[in-house]
Amino acid sequence: LKTVQVSRSGVPVIVLTGLSDAEVAVEGMKAGFSDFLIKSSKSYLRLGKAVSEALERAESQRLAARSEPWLGTLLDRANVGVFRSTLDERLIESTPALLRLLAVDSARDLLELDLPAPYFRADKRDEVLERLSAEGDLQSREVEVKRADGRKVWLNLTEVLLLDIEGEIVIDVLVQDITHLKEREEKLRRAIAELERSNADLSQFASVASHQLQEPLRAVEKYSELLAEDYRSKLGSTGGELLDYLVDGAHRMQQLIVDLLALSRIESEGKAFQACDINTTVERAVRNLQAAIEETAADIRREGLPTVLGDPGQLVQLWQNLLSNAVRFRGTRPLRFEISAARQGEEWIFSVKDNGTGFDPDEAKTVFRIFGRLQPELPGTGIGLTICQRIVERHGGRIWAESTPGEGSTFYFTIPIGGQRQEARSAAQTRLEETAQTPE
Repeated sequence: LKTVQVSRSGVPVIVLTGLSDAEVAVEGMKAGFSDFLIKSSKSYLRLGKAVSEALERAESQRLAARSEPWLGTLLDRANVGVFRSTLDERLIESTPALLRLLAVDSARDLLELDLPAPYFRADKRDEVLERLSAEGDLQSREVEVKRADGRKVWLNLTEVLLLDIEGEIVIDVLVQDITHLKEREEKLRRAIAELERSNADLSQFASVASHQLQEPLRAVEKYSELLAEDYRSKLGSTGGELLDYLVDGAHRMQQLIVDLLALSRIESEGKAFQACDINTTVERAVRNLQAAIEETAADIRREGLPTVLGDPGQLVQLWQNLLSNAVRFRGTRPLRFEISAARQGEEWIFSVKDNGTGFDPDEAKTVFRIFGRLQPELPGTGIGLTICQRIVERHGGRIWAESTPGEGSTFYFTIPIGGQRQEARSAAQTRLEETAQTPE
């Protein structure tokens, strides 16, 4: 065996012998034999399988021996540190990448650092074993440590619990520097906090402005109408026309203030979600628009509308804005609506199809922007569809439109099954990230 190990390293050796001494077999296996067979008819039959298994083990060991330095080099180049520690804070070994991550020159210097997080106190042995065993002996956590140069960094530790060949419990840990991710996360958190503060200020401003501005506007409207009633004949056609502009401007300003206030209150004054029959919310929206719908003799068809979890009042507002938008852009043909819903995966997709004037497909995103009016000569403030977008986002969905000029438009929006809100990525965060990714 020794001769073979020297001259043919890695070649498996199987002993087939008449010696039946168990102690000899044990000593032989300890010395490195791949297998030890006592001559018998049973052993002769097993010999082929023993050779096959020995060759497979030898090949596996050869591949492991080749991959170990390659994997170590790969981890080092990727600046991923690795260390092995016992439960009594004894560092067994570490890689150069770990030393670089902690700004030290040697393992001895590493031991002198005050690093309580990656190491484990002996009196915490049972707690550590329970924690590491809780999820398949593999766990990842984030810790903040102070390097040898005084700089604080965030490290991600992926730990695995092992039992080494001497029967001692050890912990192998992969260490990655995630400081840049933490800094980006903190920057995003501050930006979201600032956005939320700004939204709160805007909401407060809108509330105050609505009360402070509407009073003088009502006075302008009232006295303009009185002026028109008493002095229109004396002012002539030009003066009367100017008075009409004045009254119309006051009306439009009042509606603009009302719409801005509604936009600011979508999040701050939204109601708790509850089961909402979409058929009921559509009917309420139609009743609110009864005069306009009767005037245009609109034909509204709906089918397959489900019950969802949502804010009833806001869902009525959503349908009302979508329908009134189609009424404004109805064209010359008798107006027709088709409202439907279809389940796709974990969400409902709703659609509102009309046969109005339509718009250029390139303007599909513009229509949802605040004040994004495609035809300024028509009535409206350009906020209605923005309100629709905010309502859908609050319900964890998305909204989009498709249109063909002269043929009509279809507005789509989604609501998750069960009304789950996107807690991980709020609408404000999504808009913030999209803005950050858009080149100026």
